[in-house]
Amino acid sequence: MEVWKRERRLRAVCGDGGEREIRVALGREPLGDKNGAGDWRTPQGEYRIAGPARESRFHLFLPIDFPNPEDAARAHAAGHISRSERDEIFAAHLRGELPPQDTALGGDLGFHGEGDEWRGFSPDLDWTYGCIAMSDVEIDFLVERVTPDTRVRIHP
Repeated sequence: MEVWKRERRLRAVCGDGGEREIRVALGREPLGDKNGAGDWRTPQGEYRIAGPARESRFHLFLPIDFPNPEDAARAHAAGHISRSERDEIFAAHLRGELPPQDTALGGDLGFHGEGDEWRGFSPDLDWTYGCIAMSDVEIDFLVERVTPDTRVRIHP
């Protein structure tokens, strides 16, 4: 699965070779790297689906393994997280586990629907805290087809 932030576009390639493009909404400050919790940015880089979908106020939520080692290295070099937090993030990735979600980088990022509150806004408005949002119908489509460990590439 790939997301192009500038184009607000997700491309999913199915196992049978079929493809689907989905218009998405991003964080309210969508461009650039995610530098910390509350910066309203959608991360960019290589991630993976970090678990099964769960119910949320945005219909369904499909988590990604943010922050990744590159995010952690950049944040540590900038003094935003400690060496031990960086090392915990690295170790979680090596074990294939969800990294700590409570560092200054933030967490609980992934793909989700709109739910009642934001229904109809995703094609035209960046409204999330940093997640990638789409219509409830589109998140249902993804949830039925992706599994944990599915690779996700988020491009600038």
